[in-house]
Formats: sequence, C-alpha cells, structure tokens
Amino acid sequence: MTENTIPRALSQNEIIFLIPATINVEELINSATSYNKKIDTNKLLSFISLVVTKTVKYNFDKSKYTSHKKGNIHSGELKKLLGNDYTTYYGFLYDEKILSTRSPYSIDKKGETFGYGFTSFHLFKRLNLVVFNPTKSVKFDNYFNNSYTKKCEETFYNLFDKTKFSIDFKLAENILFSKYFDNIPHNSDKKYSAYHGSLKQLKKFLNGEYSFTRKKKYYERKPSGRFYSPMTNLNKNIRNLLYYEGEKLQQLDVKNMFPYLLSQHLIKIANINQKRIERLKNCLDFKTKYELNISYTTKDYLYTNWIEKYFVEKYGMLFPQKPTGSFITGGYLSKQGYSEYFSLDKPKSLFQYSYSHSHQFNKKFHPSVQQDSQVTNHSQRFHKTTKGNWIPKSNLYSNSYSKSKDLNDNSNLATLYTESFKSFTSAEEINSKEKLYSNYISTKTFKSLMDKEVTNFNTLTIKGIIYDHFIDPFKNNTGLSKWTLKYEEEFNEDYNGLYKQDRALTKKLFISMLYARNNHYIEEQKVFKSLFPILYDLIREEKKGDHTIITNELFDLEADIIVDTVARGLIKQKIKTFTIHDCIAVQEKNIDISKLKLEEAFISRFGNCPKIELE
Repeated sequence: MTENTIPRALSQNEIIFLIPATINVEELINSATSYNKKIDTNKLLSFISLVVTKTVKYNFDKSKYTSHKKGNIHSGELKKLLGNDYTTYYGFLYDEKILSTRSPYSIDKKGETFGYGFTSFHLFKRLNLVVFNPTKSVKFDNYFNNSYTKKCEETFYNLFDKTKFSIDFKLAENILFSKYFDNIPHNSDKKYSAYHGSLKQLKKFLNGEYSFTRKKKYYERKPSGRFYSPMTNLNKNIRNLLYYEGEKLQQLDVKNMFPYLLSQHLIKIANINQKRIERLKNCLDFKTKYELNISYTTKDYLYTNWIEKYFVEKYGMLFPQKPTGSFITGGYLSKQGYSEYFSLDKPKSLFQYSYSHSHQFNKKFHPSVQQDSQVTNHSQRFHKTTKGNWIPKSNLYSNSYSKSKDLNDNSNLATLYTESFKSFTSAEEINSKEKLYSNYISTKTFKSLMDKEVTNFNTLTIKGIIYDHFIDPFKNNTGLSKWTLKYEEEFNEDYNGLYKQDRALTKKLFISMLYARNNHYIEEQKVFKSLFPILYDLIREEKKGDHTIITNELFDLEADIIVDTVARGLIKQKIKTFTIHDCIAVQEKNIDISKLKLEEAFISRFGNCPKIELE
C-alpha cells in the first residue's frame, strides 16, 4: 500500500484474526479438511486467535503487558465458540504440532478450565493480522463499566463503529516489530510482551470489541473523571495511523497537561501557617536555595543591628537613627541621655540558627506569637536578664499578641536568637572567630517566595518545558548506567542517549512521583525538593493520609476540560472528536477549529493556556 492510499475499513461481516506468522494458513485449512470435514475454517482460526489473545495479560499494577506460555480458557467459552465438539479442534491442532499439551484442570477456576498454549516452534513468534470473511456477520456487544456510563456517555461511544475506522494494519505491525526488536525475540524478552499486547488491542479495536469506562462518584449525578475508550488503549504508534470515515485522524496534544493543572491546583492550596514555617525553617534545601546562611560579624549584632532591619524593611529608613552609643538603662534601650521606647506591632520574623556556634552557647528560642488572640497591636519592649539574654517584654506579660493558624500578610513570625554570656559594651571584647549565622525572613517575604515558586512552576508548564527542566537533575542524580536500565525497563527498547528518550523517562518518573505515596520515588522527590522546596512541602502535606487526593482532583479537572467542555462542544458542532486523556483526535480538516476550542477552554478558566501541538 502506498503512503497516500487510504486503507479500507472492514465490513460488518469481516473479522480479523491474530495468528502466529509461523503458521501457513492456506496449508492449515487444507489439512483441516482432510483431517475432519466437520471442522469449520472460521472456527479453527478463531480458536488459534483466541489462544494468542489469552496468552497475554495486562498487569494493572505495573501498567504493562506480560506474555505467558499458556492462557486459561474455560470449556464454556470454547463450547460457545466451537461447539460441543471443541475437543476435535484441539486434537487437530495438537496433531499438527501447533498447540502443546494443555495444562491440567485448574482447581482454582470454577468449571472446566485448562491452559492452552503453542508449541515451541510457534511460541513467542511474530504475529500476523489475517482478515477472514465468515459465513455470517459477527457483532460484539459494547461493554460498559456501569449503567451511568451507558446512559450519560452516548455522545462519545456512538462514534465507535468498526466500519468507519481503517488502518494499514500490516504497516502497523511492521512499525511495532521494528520498534521492539529486529529479530525473532525470546520468550523471556519483555519487548515481546509489549508487541504482543499492542497487537491484541488493535485486533479487538478493528473487530469492534469495544469497552467504555468512566467512574461515577456517589454524590454526583453524572460520571466524572477520565473517560476510557478503545482509542485510549491503543498503542501511540497505532493511533498515528488511524483513519475515520476515510480521513486521517490527527491528535492535538496539550503539553505538560498534568503539571500544568497541578500548578493551578497549587494556587488554591498555597497557604502559610505555623507548622509550614517551622518545617521549612529546618529544611536544608529551602535554606540553600534561598541563600539564608548569612554570616554576621560579631555576636553583638543582635543587640544593636537587628532592630535596624525591622525599621528599614517596614519604613524604608532607620527610625530612630542608630545611636552612637547605645546602652542599657533600667532594662530599656536608651540613647545618650534620653530613653526611646520602640512601639512595634508584632515582631519581625527572624529565622536564626547557628552551626559553628551551637556547641559553645546555650540557644533559647522565644516564639514571636503568643497564645492569646485578643490583642492585635501592642507595644513591644525588650528587657535584659542578669545573664545577658534579651527577651521580649511580651514574655513577661501575658495576653500580648494574637496567634492564628494562618498568618496574614501583615503579621510576622519572630524567633529571637539568644545566648548565655556576660554583657559587654563593644565588639572588640568578643573573639573575632565567633560568628553569628542568622536567617532573617518575614512572613510577607515567605509568602513572596511561595508565590514565586508557584509562578515559576506554572511558567515552565505553560511553555511546555517542565520535563526538560528536570532532565539533567534526574539523570545526574540517577547515574548513567542506572538511567539506561530504567529507560529500557520502562519502554522495552534500547537506550541510545537521545533527547526524546531522556524526556520520555523524565516525564514517566515525574508523573509517577506525583501519583505515588510519599514514601515512594524518594530519589525523584529529593530532586524536586531541591528545586521547589515550598511546592514540595505543599504537595507532600496534601497527599498525607490519601496519596490519590491530588491525582483524582486533577483527573477530574482534566476530564472536565477535555471531555465535557472541548469534546462535547466540538461534537455538538458536528466535528467527530475522540478523547485520549489529555489530547483529542480529530480529522485533519478540523484541526484549526479544534485547537481554538482548546485554547478558549484554558484561557476562560485560568487566564492562560499551555502549549498545544500536533502529536
């Protein structure tokens, strides 16, 4: 078939069988006629095809196909397919050395279930798709996971008709065979399982064996979340070859869809509270990323300089100006002959810690906000203890400050770093090697950092480069040899160091990390934490107790946009539209209008739009 030739769709009477390429179908039919004239050719090929499809299973936990030497087939299924004399068909294929000895009766299965498989000559070999025209029409009933899907999703499943879909299935098989191996594979080769499973799905698709799934939540009237159709299950290489009503189907893909929706979700859950502040205050990645390890000159810095930081940040100037000689009078800060009481509306946030100094001094921390919530603005005065420790006056008098779980923009957290040492009047009295390391950050600044991370993450997803952003960090953290093994394990093909391969594996690991429990994909989490420490904390806390909560919400949001808004809207405009999770498939003539519909859906909801490209 030439490249520009449109493949023919199957008629309602035609059916496709999946047969090992090592079997000569014409010779087999002639032998069957000689063996027993009662053997029906259509039933014989159906039996062989059934064994092919039964010997490959989909592992939902690993999201992979696995081929087996034998597949269990119930005698009732064989009687329905071949008649009561099904043993005649098995006897013939056994004598022809096509089928091996069936495994014993399985006590684990109800009824008479035996294992059927091929002899070594035909086992795990290349497969052919063979079209056959039986004497009577074959029609399969659609499968629905529940009555709600059948009732509510008719708009989508009515488009599925085997007489309207067409594909060059020989070309499809060639592409899959070349993708997974260049020679006859071995039975232990996982690549064969991927090849085997992909052809099984194509065979079911072309024969009209359709199943449709969409979950319904108990509190909603209609199904929601992802819509699973026969198109969803097809291998991507096969989907790229599909025609519908004689016109090529093209896939419009929303780049970085899941991370993009995650960035929108993070905006909703981003909040500042005492526990988050404490976690990040002790997070090395957070302190490293935002360079919070600031070294100050001497220990008297806190006595004379920290208050300046407060006024500079709050008022843009020093108020009052730094005294030329500050000292202590009656426990208050004084300046050359007169006292100045500083009236502060909640102390400024100070994250302070010491690494080099921690063993020499006894650190004491006083939280900035007290338990009482009745006073919102109170005078803050500082007293000096007999040991030289500075403490807020609020610690002497209760009911000084209000405390709330979520801090507003104008409130601040303060952790006052105190040391136990004798009072002094000048920096010269202190050993120059004794340094203070202080992290000074206000709640307002912290909120700014949080907003910055969310914005940066969102920008990367809009540009379609979020996975590119993680390629080198993931790859370097994993190591080349382990990275190679991971790729070949996930995609069943050789790793050649190509950019598209690195991106594919990065995407797989990134998405899996977000799907999984907090104690899975630890190495990937470490990388994410180093780049987005605040987002890491937001996501981790959200997933505690139920790691699926984010995934389910984003799947619902994705489906609401792709399935219920875009696809339904296009179908109402008489545009045949098929959904594949985060992308849609339409005929070539409808690409532009479909892309515009997608863009409008995102902009109207979020005010921006991720990249949309042809697959």
